Amino acid sequence: MSSHPEGMPQGQQQLDISKTDTIVCEECGNASFIQAFFLKKVSALVSPTGKEAVIPIQVFSCGNCGTIPQNMVDQIGEQ
Repeated sequence: MSSHPEGMPQGQQQLDISKTDTIVCEECGNASFIQAFFLKKVSALVSPTGKEAVIPIQVFSCGNCGTIPQNMVDQIGEQ
């Protein structure tokens, strides 16, 4: 049996969090974010079930000013 930290798959190195970059809000510079959701409405015509549906898409918004990072907005096609 090999000695790996609890829950870490073999072959993966442990991440040194001190060597990572902290993401900050593009608008106010705050570094804490909260969970938020975009809700996407799917028409019955294109839904795999044939019924209208609402799909929640999780994003993060600034805990200070509410700004959602632009790369998250771009990924889901919001304007």
